[in-house]
Parts: sequence; structure tokens; C-alpha cells
Amino acid sequence: MSTPQARTFRRAVTIKDVARLSGVSPATVTRVMRGRGSVREETRHRVEEAVRILGYRPNHIARALVTRSSSTVGLLLPSSGDSFWGEVAAGIEERASEAGFSVLFANAHGSETREHDMIELFLSKGVDGIIIAGAAGGPQTWFGSRDPRVPIVLVNWDATFRAQDLEAAAVLPAGDMTAAIARETSGSDGIIHIVFDDPGGVAMLVEHLLQLGHTRIAFVGGTAIRPALLRILGFRQALEGAGLRHSAIVGCEESLDGGNDAALSILSGPDPPTAIVAYSDLVAIGVMRGARTLERRVPEDVSVVGFNDIEVAAFLEPPLTTVRQPMREMGWQAMARILDSLAGRPTPPYEAMPGTLMVRRSTGSAAAVSPSTQGR
Repeated sequence: MSTPQARTFRRAVTIKDVARLSGVSPATVTRVMRGRGSVREETRHRVEEAVRILGYRPNHIARALVTRSSSTVGLLLPSSGDSFWGEVAAGIEERASEAGFSVLFANAHGSETREHDMIELFLSKGVDGIIIAGAAGGPQTWFGSRDPRVPIVLVNWDATFRAQDLEAAAVLPAGDMTAAIARETSGSDGIIHIVFDDPGGVAMLVEHLLQLGHTRIAFVGGTAIRPALLRILGFRQALEGAGLRHSAIVGCEESLDGGNDAALSILSGPDPPTAIVAYSDLVAIGVMRGARTLERRVPEDVSVVGFNDIEVAAFLEPPLTTVRQPMREMGWQAMARILDSLAGRPTPPYEAMPGTLMVRRSTGSAAAVSPSTQGR
């Protein structure tokens, strides 16, 4: 009759074991593991070697019970498969890693209900902060009440507006509407906002076109969300500042088909624009397709500019002039705001980050536009 083989249990390695092997105090091991405080290089190497030999892994659950901090943040994205938000997430992860934090991911897919559910899930996990990117909803739909000790940062809040607001953006005083949207964004229930300077980005594009001699400039695209309204308003402000009026503002879905259909409409009408500002690069690609359908050359017959600088923008023919948003930097700053709040450091409630104009071959001189294409 065989006897059962005795089970052997290995005691978990503790921070005291690492300290004993490396000849330092547990506090010194903690400073090395967290990358904080002043530690001599020789000491750091001894601790790291002891960690390697013993196979030490920090017990995050035990640490959280003692410090009341999980060293995690929740990140809610519209879609992790979107290259734009992937860059934002990379910036968040970079800053989080530097601070010894982990990131929990979830996708909202544009659903306010799912945003609410995922935020509740993050809070139930005991996260130290929450970053919500491209949110469709707002505080009134996310919380019954919320713990003010858990800081929340919004990145490029895509809050929806009424369709009438989109129509109003084309005719009402642009400066007043822009200021009102900024006030609403920056005053939302104590939540911190990191946004792109949409009006400033469009102004760069319009200024570029004006320098090329264009005076008949149209805007294409935009649904009733905050960035779309701000881009239309920025477009109008830039033209009005130059003493000009827009050729047309044509709304369409943010899609290739939307841009294509809008271009077919405005380029086949009387006195068509010599330049088109598209709401996004995706819409701009559709506009270029519509122009080709009408046998209009880009940029010889019509200049086209986009927005965002997605990866394919530089590989189109011709390559697309656009505005690059500081996607990774916005993510890095969002995580930095979480850390500032947790440390009790003063935190600006609102920051609009500037973009970079990427001039490529989809724009050209208005003087080069053939008169034969202007009214056909």
C-alpha cells in the first residue's frame, strides 16, 4: 500500500526576505521597488539582484489594504480598436507605468448606458481614478452620486447636442457659442477636462488656405457633438476675422460616403468652393473621392484639408494636409492630472491642447484653379 506523497508548500517571499538578502531595511526595498526617493546606485543593484534571486512579487492586495490605494486607474474608451484612441491610451499607460500604476481598460462603444455600467465596475474594483475618453454621456447619466476622492478626467468629451445646435453653429454669433461650450465643458461637476483646441486647429487650416489665396472655402462634415460644433465655429471665426464669409457649411455623417456625397453636392453646384475643410481625415478622403468622380483634380481644381492626421493621411495620393492632434500627449497629461489630484497638488480643471499643422500636397494655390472648373 503506497503512502500519499507529502505535499510541500513554499512560503511566499516577503519584502523582509529581500531586505535580509540585500542587507538593507524594508523601507529601502520599498523605495527601490517604487522608484521613489534617493537610493545609492550600489544599493539599488543589490536590491534588484535580491528580487531576481528570490523571485519576489509585490503583494498589491496587501499594500492596498494598508495604503487604501490600489495603484490602478480605470480607462474607458469609445473603442480600443480605433488608432486615435490607441495613441491616447499609450500616453496614459506611459505615465501610469512611470508612477507604478496599472490601467484597467473597458470599451463603451458610444453607449451612455455602458459608460455608466463600466464606471460603476471601475469604482467597485477600488480604482484610484478614472479616465473617460470620447464620452458620449455626462455626469448626469454616469452617477447618482460619486466619491469626490476618486478623481475623474475626461479626454476630448464628445457630449451630444441637439441637431438645432449644429444648425445654429452655422449662423449664430460664433464667439458667443464657442465661449458657452467652453464654459459648459470646464464647469462639469468638478471633473477635469483635457481637450483638443478644436477652434484653434481649424483656424490653422483656414489660415493656410488664405495664404494660398483661397477665398471661397467650404466646411464639410460634423454631427451634433461638441468637437463638430467647435470646428464649425472656429471655421467661421477664422473666415470672419479675415473679412470673408464661408462658401458653404454642409453637414454629413463622419464616413467616407458622407464626405463623398457632400463633395458631389457642393462641387457640382454654381460657384463651387476652391477649397474644402473637412471635419475629419475620414470625411476628407470621401471628399477627395467625390472630387475625382466629378473629374476635379486635388489640389489643382480644389484644395482639401482634413483633421486628426490618421496614419493613412500621409499615404494618400495626394497626401492630405491636416491638423495633428497631440494624442499621446493628451493621454499622458490626463494621467498626470489623476496623479496630481491624488497627491493633493493644484490641478487646472480645463486644458485645451494645441495641434500641429501638417502641410502636404492636397492643398495648392487658388491662382492655379482652372476657371473652366469653377462653374461647371
